[in-house]
Amino acid sequence: MRTTSRIAYKEHNESGKLDQQKQHIKKLLLTEYPLSRREISKATNIEISSVSGRVNEMIKMGILEETTKRKCMFSKKLITPVQLVGCSNE
Repeated sequence: MRTTSRIAYKEHNESGKLDQQKQHIKKLLLTEYPLSRREISKATNIEISSVSGRVNEMIKMGILEETTKRKCMFSKKLITPVQLVGCSNE
């Protein structure tokens, strides 16, 4: 990771922006799941790179889990969507 990226991450973390993004993602996934990172990005207007970072953090924290692979509604590529741990649409 480049020094400028580390600085930007630290500034966003200290400003509370990262927590706001996580809460926005979590709120979305309470009602719509499972979703791909791109689908989350489109629904929240958060950059895909930021969504990927927050989702990966939330997976490591045990808040989100990856689910069965499917095609993304936007890219049509095979993706691994995520959902809140314990949520299931089965």
